[in-house]
Amino acid sequence: MNTESSVNPPDRLDRILAWLSAIPVALIVILTFVDVLGRYVFSAPLRGSMEIIEFAMALVIFTALPSITRHRGHVSVSLIDGLFKGTAQRVKEMLCDAISAVALGLLTWRLGVQAMEDWRAGGSSVVLNLPHAPLSMALTFFAALSTLTVLGLIVRNINAQGAPT
Repeated sequence: MNTESSVNPPDRLDRILAWLSAIPVALIVILTFVDVLGRYVFSAPLRGSMEIIEFAMALVIFTALPSITRHRGHVSVSLIDGLFKGTAQRVKEMLCDAISAVALGLLTWRLGVQAMEDWRAGGSSVVLNLPHAPLSMALTFFAALSTLTVLGLIVRNINAQGAPT
């Protein structure tokens, strides 16, 4: 596993992405607290809280994705990592990055298709009538940013081929 994130101090992009991830987490915590308090103390749950929490959960995942990708923080199995050194390690890393780029690219494409369908159909949530299109578009944006991030990692790895290991 690359420990790049522990070596490099957080930069401005890391801080922005962290805040963008923290906002929906805070919203989930607050809404859950208010909903549980209202439900058990006042017998009046917060109307539509589950819809907002569902939207926020999607945002938590996708706002964190570019940063996790950037710092190679995805879950990984390191059964064969010790077998590769130097150039072989870089080739393995680039192969994994290429597979990630394809997967993230497909995810971005499908989210974009869904966002356009949501926009055309005007779909919305049942209780609060929250439109789906803005959420789908935001998820598409963060998936695209993650795709570009992993492509940047590939380019950086190619450029480092001449550098000593």
